[in-house]
Amino acid sequence: MDKLLEFASNHLLLILGIVAVVVAIVANEIYQFLLGRGSVEASTATQLYNREDAVFLDLRGENAYHTAHLPGAINIPQEHLDAQSDRLKRCQGHPVVVYGDSGRGFAGVIKRLRNQGLDPVYQLRGGIQAWQEANLPTDGRS
Repeated sequence: MDKLLEFASNHLLLILGIVAVVVAIVANEIYQFLLGRGSVEASTATQLYNREDAVFLDLRGENAYHTAHLPGAINIPQEHLDAQSDRLKRCQGHPVVVYGDSGRGFAGVIKRLRNQGLDPVYQLRGGIQAWQEANLPTDGRS
């Protein structure tokens, strides 16, 4: 133990560097866990849709929605969520899976939807791109 303390005191910058790297790794792991907490893969979203009558909520613009969207998806662009609260009330009692093009940046949307009484709310990991890459069906003009 004495040699360890001597080494640490002689190499203070090295020890501080190691501690900083460990803290950064732990912080990154916590961030990744929190980021993925409310997200589901395309296969899980399919199971939610088939087994629990989940609602797919497309947060993209109208043009993107009409080009291709998940089967039975409701289109409410992200900027119109608050104005469409009556439409969203019909989703209560069902799991909701929100998605966009790439499946990023919907933590705030999920929180807003939960505040409107929707629960559970999930984000489709990878968005419609991941859905299409999994060769799952879409509706629309594509």
